[in-house]
Amino acid sequence: MADIYVEQKIVILDSKNAVKNNGTFNSDVVFNFTGILTDDPNIKEIHVAVQNAQIPMSFYNVNVYNNILRITYNSLPYTITLTRGNYNSNTLITEITSQLAGQLITDITITISSVTGIIKLVRAGGLNFTILSTGTINKTLGFETGTNYTSVAGILDAPFPLNLLGLLKLKIASLELSTYNFDSSVLGNLNIIATIPIEAGTFGLIQYDNFANIQSLINNKSLDGFDLQIYGDDNNLVNFNGIDWNIVLLFSITRERKTVTNTQFSDIVQPIMQLIDLQTQVLQNENPELAQQIQPPQDLGDVAENTDETDLELLFYNNKAIL
Repeated sequence: MADIYVEQKIVILDSKNAVKNNGTFNSDVVFNFTGILTDDPNIKEIHVAVQNAQIPMSFYNVNVYNNILRITYNSLPYTITLTRGNYNSNTLITEITSQLAGQLITDITITISSVTGIIKLVRAGGLNFTILSTGTINKTLGFETGTNYTSVAGILDAPFPLNLLGLLKLKIASLELSTYNFDSSVLGNLNIIATIPIEAGTFGLIQYDNFANIQSLINNKSLDGFDLQIYGDDNNLVNFNGIDWNIVLLFSITRERKTVTNTQFSDIVQPIMQLIDLQTQVLQNENPELAQQIQPPQDLGDVAENTDETDLELLFYNNKAIL
């Protein structure tokens, strides 16, 4: 059985030291390291894990991905862009009402049921309007994505509850670190290193420790700099709004220990010389004339010090008759 051991190497990452591919979003970065892993035949396998992380809750539940409301009002299309931020039901209704008023739409009232959590939009005079499917906030408001919703007699109830929970987990991924993990968002392999549940409150700090020691096997043979992406459970790159984060990676490298031998060259040659000497004695008894022609060296020390590979091959060749 091979003698193996595990070498562990930590890599400390601070996003302020990274090359930022998406600016102040701080969620698509590159770290320009050198020599983290080197290709070595005694390496059997390599695992990577997020050992711990400190990530700010600086992202919003209404953000660049879900802050657009599009409606048809008096047969004209309107685009309402909401201010990005963290909202509850009351502050969101206030924001939507304010933005509608900015478009001179002042006769639509929005309420929410304290029992069902469903919002209701009512237009005065029973006039109708339509929530268009192209709005990005539709799912947050409780409307099915990809569907237009038109009021009936000026009344429109969302089919589902208002959802302002925002992100529930973060996914740490890398294109360079090649893992074997799977994700249902692609129904296949995705280079996810870890998932981190979000348990902190608004503007708090997510603190993650890998107590379960979850590790992922990677197939990288060598590694210098590498990229890192942080996605939400909506599969969008998180917008950290310019706030930096810290992550510690742990690489566990399983190696086969190299065997150190104390065998000397003379230890290899001596049995061969003994065999030659024995065969020469036999030959002397059977064919004295041939034995006289073959004179193997007598001093093994000289053989060990002065014989190179070519000389050793010649020694075997000259004595092939007796080996």
